[in-house]
Amino acid sequence: MTERIEGPPGQSISHPSLWGIDQFEANWSLFMETLRKEEASLLIPWERIRWQIEHCEVYQEVHSNWETLDPGKRLDSWKRLLVAAEEACRTVLPVCVRCGQCCRMGSPTLHEEDLPLVKEGKIAWEHLIALRKGEPARSPFDEKPFILCEERIKLAEKEGTRECVFLSSEGDRCAIYSDRPLQCRAQGCWDPLPARDTAELPFLLRSHIFEAIEVLLEVIAEHESRCGFQALSQAFEELGRSKGENIEQVLKLLSYEDHFRRFVSEKFGISPQYLDLLLGRSFSRMAALFGFRVLEEPDGSRRLFPEGPGA
Repeated sequence: MTERIEGPPGQSISHPSLWGIDQFEANWSLFMETLRKEEASLLIPWERIRWQIEHCEVYQEVHSNWETLDPGKRLDSWKRLLVAAEEACRTVLPVCVRCGQCCRMGSPTLHEEDLPLVKEGKIAWEHLIALRKGEPARSPFDEKPFILCEERIKLAEKEGTRECVFLSSEGDRCAIYSDRPLQCRAQGCWDPLPARDTAELPFLLRSHIFEAIEVLLEVIAEHESRCGFQALSQAFEELGRSKGENIEQVLKLLSYEDHFRRFVSEKFGISPQYLDLLLGRSFSRMAALFGFRVLEEPDGSRRLFPEGPGA
């Protein structure tokens, strides 16, 4: 790495010996972007690598002392820092540094081993969501889509993102780190094999969580019988084949499933925030999987709108 770093076209960057702390930080960001592109083939998330670089002893020393260094030492320090950064890319520490990157790529699926965390209230019901048999899902390991052959229980994700609900927005810290699920404990961006191995272990099911509440197990079974995901999928497939002719059938199914959820909530005094665990995601929300969104009118009627390219 040369002593002179090129910035955006038309912008000249002075010699490191002349930089103030603001110039140091700006040029460091440019160097980080250059290094990111050079190391694009690395399988480890760049955010993880940058965290390690910026928490190493050399960076901390140079950054904190930059303003007090004389010009000659600034140049030497900058050179040391560039070398340390490039070495860090090739010697990633096999430890979790809690940079939060794994947590942004999707929430974990729970296993039977995680049941005590739920029963003891360390993971509350409102932070769980059921993915039902037949629903599409995406592998957390290779991003490939697949259809669930049995249900899964996952931690909820923040609205509109794949970020785990327990990732704190301040400091990229897990709010339940000491009580995190099995998949999180096995996760290591430096070695994906332990987390992949958890896929061979028994998954947590709603029947485990509600095993002592027979009436809720009956509610789940009735909901699956009347509002299984396959029914929604078939309705939208027919909507496409009929070129919109059976839209009333789709709207009727959406309305019935919403009615079922309200009935259960009111009859058994179950807070609506628990229904994503008890009954899975609502059909109205899942319409987005088929390229539609549902709007409810003031009179309670529903309208279906296509979304996405060409809508």
